[in-house]
Amino acid sequence: MQASTIVGTLALILALVLVAGYASGDELPALPEIKTIQKKVDEREAQRRAAVAEQQKRKDEFARRCSKPVKTAEELQDCRAVYRQM
Repeated sequence: MQASTIVGTLALILALVLVAGYASGDELPALPEIKTIQKKVDEREAQRRAAVAEQQKRKDEFARRCSKPVKTAEELQDCRAVYRQM
């Protein structure tokens, strides 16, 4: 009976020392940011929206420069340049 009491007491003391060490120890290093599936989907959606906005901007620029039925040579070159960027 005496041995089991000693072993139990030592186990409790060890557990208390362990808990106290974690409580008063330095902060743990920051865990790397975990990207969830939802975050990845949101990032892809934001990239897609940016690409769509950029394409729409290019279309608008093309329509602005190339909608005239009669163009000068300079306007025609500008229109071709904008079309190539689309």
